Amino acid sequence: MLSLDNTFNENEVLEWDDRLERVLGLSEFNYVVEPKIDGVSLSVVYENGRLVRGVTRGDGDNGENITANVRTIRSVPLKLQPPYPKFLDVRGEVFMDKKDFARHNAAAEKRGDETFANPRNAAAGSLRQKDPAVTADRPLRFIAHSFGVSEGQTWANHYDF
Repeated sequence: MLSLDNTFNENEVLEWDDRLERVLGLSEFNYVVEPKIDGVSLSVVYENGRLVRGVTRGDGDNGENITANVRTIRSVPLKLQPPYPKFLDVRGEVFMDKKDFARHNAAAEKRGDETFANPRNAAAGSLRQKDPAVTADRPLRFIAHSFGVSEGQTWANHYDF
């Protein structure tokens, strides 16, 4: 899994579009624009519609298997609704939204526990817990943005996925 790049202004988006045209040899594209969530990259693997593995991006080639903790995130389905591919690797971000982060830190401070510096660190630290019950107690969310591999199903475009 690779890291997503950022753009900060219209000119950077237009330069990126120009690069795509040159590399792909095409002059027209349809785009789907989604907000970039600053969380922790996650690959969620399904076989025959059932979640079998959750892996961090790690160094891009080798990630950390955090399946037990991923199973506690309510927005990650444990089972897909049919029709589903035989094998599907869903890519996305695990995050803690700002309101949940503030509530979590306030409760931790009240208990005398250590607080997190920011929502991204809170999400990362929550995923690396040895006890899945600790992860389950954290207000984590998952948003899918793409897929890595799909065996047995294709989509006409990103929007359909």
